[in-house]
Amino acid sequence: MTVQGLRSYTAPVTRLEHRGIRWELQPDFEPLLAVVLADPGRTIKDSPAKSVTVHDVGGRTFYLKRYRNRAFPFRSLKFFFKPSHARREWKLAGQIEARGVPIVRHLAVGERWTWRGLDESLLITEGFAGQPIHQFPARATDEVQGALGQFVRHMHDRGILQFDLFPNILVAGPPLTLKRVDVHHAVLKSALSLTERVDNLAFLHTEVPLTEKFFAAYGWGSDLTQQTRLRSEAMRRDYLAARARRCLRSNADFDRRRFGGLEWWVRLARLDPQVENILADPDAFLATRATLLKRGRSTTVGRGAGIVVKRFNLRKPLRLLKDLFRASRNRRAYQKAYHLELAGIPSARPIATAEKRFLRFLLRGYFVMEEIPGAVELGHWRGDSRVAARALAELLAKLHGEGFCHRDLKETNLVFDSAGRLHLIDLEGLEYVHEVSLRRAAADLARLARGAAKHPQFTEADRLRFLRRYCKLRGIRPRDLAG
Repeated sequence: MTVQGLRSYTAPVTRLEHRGIRWELQPDFEPLLAVVLADPGRTIKDSPAKSVTVHDVGGRTFYLKRYRNRAFPFRSLKFFFKPSHARREWKLAGQIEARGVPIVRHLAVGERWTWRGLDESLLITEGFAGQPIHQFPARATDEVQGALGQFVRHMHDRGILQFDLFPNILVAGPPLTLKRVDVHHAVLKSALSLTERVDNLAFLHTEVPLTEKFFAAYGWGSDLTQQTRLRSEAMRRDYLAARARRCLRSNADFDRRRFGGLEWWVRLARLDPQVENILADPDAFLATRATLLKRGRSTTVGRGAGIVVKRFNLRKPLRLLKDLFRASRNRRAYQKAYHLELAGIPSARPIATAEKRFLRFLLRGYFVMEEIPGAVELGHWRGDSRVAARALAELLAKLHGEGFCHRDLKETNLVFDSAGRLHLIDLEGLEYVHEVSLRRAAADLARLARGAAKHPQFTEADRLRFLRRYCKLRGIRPRDLAG
């Protein structure tokens, strides 16, 4: 691992004003400032609050980050009393670099002030031809794991703490080089406690599996390594639960869009003319173009062109009041489906959700998802029952291990796709509880056993095979479920 860019931020900076923006910048960057700002660049992130653009100028790459305070009422005023986002990161970058940690070069910070306050703050950094550690193809090799262990230990020994490390450590090579980027969430301390170190490594382990080589390079023995891994399992579950909520926010993957008379939360990567046509009038799709899978008082489900639309109907007037104070069924299903996807549990991938309301009263909800190709219910599947028992045990062990239980777990909610992979569908009874007790797990399995008993193709031997496989994967004994 090479250590580069240890430039002291205590060196004098140049101050100037350019087009109404007050700048502080590294002296050698001054000739390029106007050129970078004039370059249209390419956008890699854009939201009402912030944009990030990349600029290739003079054979070098620069990143320009803009914080748009004026997009929100009164936000500009608070920066009379606190540093701007860009200035805070500029200061942190200098302090981190001064502690000897390699970091991408921070070149300039700018602020646009008006009578309203700080309308906009800007930060320019130099590009580095690296990838985030969690995306680096060779991240599991001994060389990278050893370098990462040394790098993180170096940070920790110098009192630098940041929980979202995995997207903020860039790796390039050869020669293998690691650098910090995006330090705005960093916390600087005189020293880190053991608990802080364990939690930091445990969270990193949720996205970048850390090997024995990493822990050896970090300087930890088997006890602390095992403690970190156990802590990571618990942190990972809650991290995925929190991350699942991003499907109902505006970000790089999801956004709010209007089609027809409805406002949808949509998965941007799945938007195409066919999907947009369905979202413009989901009722017409169900009435005229879909093959109906279910026509009930509570829900209507139809499929067509690889898409499934589930409409939640108003069945009980009491729900009009309840839905004023809780998330709608369609939103809960949409978020649960994305949570399952993040956890690696097969289910129909969510595409969009919307609500039809009148005076805030919820009349209908819609959940749009990808169709599971060749879906066949577990009870109607005619493959090898031993394969089915094994697949079912693995799915439920994963479900319970990731902190989910299902109060309505039955064979009709489990389907095989055309490739023989088992999926969980109909998520209304699904609940994330962080850790599934043996009693709740036993209740789920008992409910499923009652449904499976209706299908003679599943023999007593299959049920025993399922139970042994499930218990082995969960690290428990069959008699533990009897208690």
